[in-house]
Amino acid sequence: MNEVVLVDDDVIVIEFLKKVIPWHDYGFQVVASFQDSSEALAFMEENPFDVLITDIGMPKLNGIELIEQLKKLKINSYNVILSCHDEFTFAQQAIKLEAYDYILKESMEETNIIALLERLKEKLDQEGYTSYQHIKVSKLLELTSRNEDVLKAQEYVKTHLGEKISLTEVAAHLHLNSSYLSRMYKKETGEGFVEYVTRVKMEKALELLDQSFKSVEQIAYELGFDSKSYFLKTFKRFYGVSPKSFKHKDNVSV
Repeated sequence: MNEVVLVDDDVIVIEFLKKVIPWHDYGFQVVASFQDSSEALAFMEENPFDVLITDIGMPKLNGIELIEQLKKLKINSYNVILSCHDEFTFAQQAIKLEAYDYILKESMEETNIIALLERLKEKLDQEGYTSYQHIKVSKLLELTSRNEDVLKAQEYVKTHLGEKISLTEVAAHLHLNSSYLSRMYKKETGEGFVEYVTRVKMEKALELLDQSFKSVEQIAYELGFDSKSYFLKTFKRFYGVSPKSFKHKDNVSV
């Protein structure tokens, strides 16, 4: 399921969206809703989600400012703006922030929201397929590489998964220039070194979730992530579901 966060200081709008729209029928679930945009931001910093639907006119942080904060935090999501304002300045700001859609509340009917969900589902499904194909190709290239330095670099990564692993560190360990190692690794495997490190950590995370009773926090720490939130975002980007969803549903395959 793709995860949605709703933010609007009007409880009537929140209730309409939660109760009238058949989210599950279109592959979505509302994981949280807020009337306070500051509380919403705090939640989104710590929890993975795919789509934000937010009002513009709110106290503390308005919808535009909320999306700006997500951009600064490098939190990627599809952002949909709800507004009572049919004004060029608001639309212009939304376009600048690459909002996925801009919906006037006066035309916010069930059919319009469903049409939006259908478009979003197509985009998210395509992203998930592309990511999955990239992982499969990268794993194949990893198995076929016979370059000694590449193999040594991969072995170093696999034996230091609990640490923050940098290209500079691995190059120094192998007595190589870091720029040379980066170019050579990409040429041999078709995958960037940093991408490889992240992928191997995600594969280990999947194994730990499947075969142990460790918490998400424990797994994030064990794999050298600075924070639970960064681990959650990375996992969701790779597998299309949160660690919690995988743990309960076992619905990820690689």
